[in-house]
This record gives sequence, structure tokens and C-alpha cells, in this order.
Amino acid sequence: MATLDELKRKVDDLISRHKKVSEAKAKRQGELEAKKAELVALGEEIQAAGFDPRKLKEQRDEAHEQLESLIEAFERELVEVEEALTSFEQE
Repeated sequence: MATLDELKRKVDDLISRHKKVSEAKAKRQGELEAKKAELVALGEEIQAAGFDPRKLKEQRDEAHEQLESLIEAFERELVEVEEALTSFEQE
């Protein structure tokens, strides 16, 4: 059977460990809340930019394809202008 001092030390140890665990839990909970707030803000920013956060990858791929098409069209038009200028300068 444990003595009163041994029981007191055991209780003090348990209280100390409980306090450490509670502090760690509170810290992690605070970090989690901060991350949640970041995600909410990011979602709002994405929506404000005119995108749907759930379809972001799909919309990114579409925007990429549109950009490539616009670049190709610009290049074609630029080649035509360059050819016209070269032809004009040769006359």
C-alpha cells in the first residue's frame, strides 16, 4: 500500500502531466483555428476572383488552354504583320 507522500507525489505528477497535455491541446487548437481562418479567407479570395474553389483545377486547365490559344493567335498575327512589313520594305 502506498504511503500518503507517495500518493501526493503521484497526484502532483498527474496534475503536471495533465497541465502539459492541456497546454499542448490548446496550442494545437489555436493553430487549427488559424489554419481554418486562412482556408476560409483563401476560399473567399478565390471566389472574389471569379472562380469556384471546388472546380479550381478544372478552371485552371481551361484558363491555361485559353492562354495557349491566345498566344498562338498572337504569334500568327505577328508573323503576318512581319511578313507584310518585309514585303512593304522590299518594294
